[in-house]
Amino acid sequence: MSEAPQVRRTPIATLWLAVRFVLFGVGGFVAVWISFLSLVIAFDPPSERWLSPFVAIPLGLVGALMTLYGVGQWGRWAYLLVFLSTPIAISLLLLGSQLLVRWFPNAVTPDFIDPKLLGILAFAAPMPICYLMVKRYYRQKEARAEQ
Repeated sequence: MSEAPQVRRTPIATLWLAVRFVLFGVGGFVAVWISFLSLVIAFDPPSERWLSPFVAIPLGLVGALMTLYGVGQWGRWAYLLVFLSTPIAISLLLLGSQLLVRWFPNAVTPDFIDPKLLGILAFAAPMPICYLMVKRYYRQKEARAEQ
């Protein structure tokens, strides 16, 4: 059996938990992605803007904070890395590919890397990897605090 005490929630508390998750958790996550996509579009060569970068960057940070509150991890600031890891990884991948094309226009892409697989990995891998690292960090921090 676990040693953690069982907390009984009232229906109002359960409703607030669900509303908080949907409004802040999901809403903040959507705000992060809207700001990220607007930045990608703004700095892409055709340079169309539907949201100013001066609005998109604060929107992304506020969205990440909203997500942190919505999932009940407020005060555990390392979890911000989890929510921002995929946009950061994709940005680095896009930047790297743009620099590669500019510096080496005649470069041949290797056959052993499937671009679709690379895109899927860049999208799906950062968040679970960062989550495991942050969870380990907080576990070690709690173990040090108990000593």
